[in-house]
Amino acid sequence: MTSPELHFISRLSDYSLKSVLTRIALVSGTAVLFLFMAVQVAGDTSIEVSFIGYLRTILIFNIITEGNVLFDHLAERSLPIPEKISLRLILHMVISLLLGGILLAILIATDRLDILFIHPLMQLMILFGFIFIFILILVSVTVRIIENWVFSIRQLEELKNLKLASDYQSLQSQLNPHFLFNNLSVLKSMITYEPEAAVQFTQNFTDVYRYVLECKDKVTVKLNDELEFMEAYVALHMERMGASLRVETKVDEALRKKDIPPLALQQLVENALKHNIALKDEPLVIKIHASGNTLVVTNNLNPKESDFSEKTGLTNLVGRYAILTEKPVDFQSEEKIFKVRIPLL
Repeated sequence: MTSPELHFISRLSDYSLKSVLTRIALVSGTAVLFLFMAVQVAGDTSIEVSFIGYLRTILIFNIITEGNVLFDHLAERSLPIPEKISLRLILHMVISLLLGGILLAILIATDRLDILFIHPLMQLMILFGFIFIFILILVSVTVRIIENWVFSIRQLEELKNLKLASDYQSLQSQLNPHFLFNNLSVLKSMITYEPEAAVQFTQNFTDVYRYVLECKDKVTVKLNDELEFMEAYVALHMERMGASLRVETKVDEALRKKDIPPLALQQLVENALKHNIALKDEPLVIKIHASGNTLVVTNNLNPKESDFSEKTGLTNLVGRYAILTEKPVDFQSEEKIFKVRIPLL
């Protein structure tokens, strides 16, 4: 975590009211200080700087500063730091020179050129003032790079922890004795009465565990891969539950190329299976479809009476999405329908 002093410097280029007022005050104070020092260094008692002269100098310093700040914000996306830091610094210098030249030309054209812009020593001191402001801008940019770098490392570490928790939860859910007992019992029965179907059931059983292990180091996966995994995962449950479970999937091919966190769908389907009663005459219906850049998962509600949940799976999913995107995960619980919207990345 950066110190309060460094955080203060990095926020100087913000457009919050506090940052703008602080920046104007700091730049104006610097302009007055260097102009006063310029008069003292010149040592010419005939030089008198009027109040208008001070205001004009303050205005010039602030225009050059705000021009650099505006460029810094506009360039944030097209010239991100630290990748394009060298080009950013060069462009900051060019913008400062251009603004300075334009303002000087305006003063000459309007006959507003004070003696402070003519005396060599005073020109030197004013130049030092500009250099000071330019260095301050560079320091602010550099500190922001450091803050972004530290923030990125923390996000990555947090994402790894959430991913590890998700993997553990998924493995625990699918390797627990109840899950294994149910599926092995089904497999045993199928080997006896439906040997050909048992082969496919075994394949689905294998695919489920293989996918969980393969995506343990991935931050995101293709939606198409997740949907293929869900086919095997749902097939295991449907073999046991039969007509009491229906899963309907409708996602366009173009959207299948989008990314989502691994096992995100599994968490939502598992959540529906865990907390609802599924009967042959009242089946649990889970629908998966895409709308725009959002994947929507819905299920009818028939909650178990003795159901208790800490909702750790959904909390984990929300936490992972919070790191990956600013788009939220949306939950809606109506009288008979539970709906979850997750962004496609």
